[in-house]
Amino acid sequence: MKHILPCMLLCSWALSGCVLLERLGYHKYQKAEMAPPEEAARIHFPKTYEGGVILNGAMTKALFIAMNDYLPPHIKAEDQEGPEFQCLARWDTYRTVVTQANENLYFVLLSPDLSKCAPGFIVPDAGAEYAIDGSGRILSKR
Repeated sequence: MKHILPCMLLCSWALSGCVLLERLGYHKYQKAEMAPPEEAARIHFPKTYEGGVILNGAMTKALFIAMNDYLPPHIKAEDQEGPEFQCLARWDTYRTVVTQANENLYFVLLSPDLSKCAPGFIVPDAGAEYAIDGSGRILSKR
């Protein structure tokens, strides 16, 4: 009985530490959901990827960095107020363009398709442009 208070204090300290770590940029990796085997069995992979979008490793890294900066993994759509802002917190709302300016400079454009959020929904500053170098540093964003 006398150990309950120290135990409760330790638990509350540990939980507040988790919140603090999340605010400092730490977040737990969430593994992607896998479809059931019977659904997976119906999938037929293409024989060729010709005509697909090709991103080299550095482009993929630049895209990943821009995405994590613009909409950090701990931001959840269901936590946002109002359906329009929930929509803006989902990646399926965005159109993305990655272009390589030179061997060490990549530009990433993230722009939401506001028509997916609500009719007439207007957000003048939605989206972002990033300049990212080959080592993964954000050189500039607007």
